[in-house]
Amino acid sequence: MYEDTIVAPATPQGRGAISMVRLTGPEAFPIAEAIFRPSGKVVPRRAVYGKFYDFTQGTFFDEGIAIFYRAPHSYTGEDMVEFTPHGNPIIVWKIVELATAKGARLARPGEFTYRAFLNGKMDLVRAEAVEELVEAQSFEGVKLSFSQLQGGLSKRVEELREGLLSSAVLLETEIEFPDEGIEVNKDELRKTLEGSLSSVRELLSLFETGKQLLEGVTLVLVGKPNSGKSSLFNAILEEERAIVTEVPGTTRDFLRERIIIDGVAFILIDTAGMNPEPGDEIEREGMRRAELLLREADGAILILDGARPLEPADHKLINLLNARNKVVVINKIDLPLELDPEEVKSLTGEAPLLISAKKRQGLDSLKDALKKKFILKQPALSLYINSRQRIALKKAEEHLLRALESEAPEIVAQELREAILALEEILGKITPREVLNNIFSRFCIGK
Repeated sequence: MYEDTIVAPATPQGRGAISMVRLTGPEAFPIAEAIFRPSGKVVPRRAVYGKFYDFTQGTFFDEGIAIFYRAPHSYTGEDMVEFTPHGNPIIVWKIVELATAKGARLARPGEFTYRAFLNGKMDLVRAEAVEELVEAQSFEGVKLSFSQLQGGLSKRVEELREGLLSSAVLLETEIEFPDEGIEVNKDELRKTLEGSLSSVRELLSLFETGKQLLEGVTLVLVGKPNSGKSSLFNAILEEERAIVTEVPGTTRDFLRERIIIDGVAFILIDTAGMNPEPGDEIEREGMRRAELLLREADGAILILDGARPLEPADHKLINLLNARNKVVVINKIDLPLELDPEEVKSLTGEAPLLISAKKRQGLDSLKDALKKKFILKQPALSLYINSRQRIALKKAEEHLLRALESEAPEIVAQELREAILALEEILGKITPREVLNNIFSRFCIGK
């Protein structure tokens, strides 16, 4: 348990009907009693109506409800109070100010969840799922994060760990006490290791789909100046987000917006047109940023101007994207077509879609193509792994492979220990403090 008490808003900045402020720590109840005057008896874990009191002025300034949680029956495992006043930021921060005047400290980002983890209320997998639930970019991602919060991955990893631990104990006993007559069945041990390796690889296979559902698919719109990138960007979003003119090179920086297709978020980025002869330093910088974004994105939409034959700028873009996952479109089909779709297909390896961003033609076909190209076709997931968990699972995979390759019991035992440690990293059983600080620093305040 911590010796200090912390306070923080648990709802975002802004105005609304209600908001929430949380207090947790050994002095949570005395501090809350100085600020909140209930109208009736306080019963732990039950909402009670009352008024908020400014003890510095001797006046009431709002009314609302409070819930008192007695340790260990709270989110953090400590004494905790949740205030629900009206949603005016002035009221929220007045409550925080009064709490700090009574000895509370403003919570650091993620500190409520950090305390829940350290107090054994959740393992590290579930703690990370809290953040991922809040940050999910689509409803499918929300459902997946909630499933993770319920402990699906934790259970699978714990079962893996326990199976390997049982084998490791028997093997270590055989090595350390050879005169005791304990002998490990090598066939059974190999079967256990192979089963564990298969389970680890199954979990590793969940990474890409989980990442897609939680973070979305990032696509960069690429084309030469005046090819219709920004017009297509606006048409897909169904709003005039980007400035569109007849003057080439209107887009100098980049715009980023999100749409949902079949429950998956697509983050579309409209970039500066790729001009082989940029006109000025600003245009060159815009192109440099576009290439950086393209390297980091999941794929691209290549826009070709159908009203003009292929030009050197088009060939440069085709070569740039040849190794990338992409959808190719020929825009401006409302004008006389000067591009041969078969030639484009032979150069890009993709059958181009014929569209008119200006007339909103072919957009449904484009969305269908994006679904087929970028939404991974896997059964509905009930759990997933994030980047940190993936690194730990890769370690476990490597150690299990080495254990299977070795005939020496001492080496097998050592590799088993390392595999178990890797699994314990996932659950947070041995995670170094600096790693924990990095994880929880990403959280929103009040969580």
